[in-house]
Amino acid sequence: MVEKGPEVVERIPLRSGGEFEVTQELFAELDRAYPAVEPLQTLREIRGWCIGNETKRKTRRGIKRFLFGWFAREQARNGKT
Repeated sequence: MVEKGPEVVERIPLRSGGEFEVTQELFAELDRAYPAVEPLQTLREIRGWCIGNETKRKTRRGIKRFLFGWFAREQARNGKT
């Protein structure tokens, strides 16, 4: 029997050329922390931004901070804190 890893919701391109896998667990945490944000659409926007801005992509160490910062700004933009 092959053991399955965590379910991947989205993949975010990294500076190194690899991708950061946003797991269902991280997705749920973002959704819980930022209720005024549509998490799947926001992750798609982040992925698109990273594809279009190769030189500004984040490292594996900095990607979670980037994600939470982006979600926090979206939450503030939607008028809820």
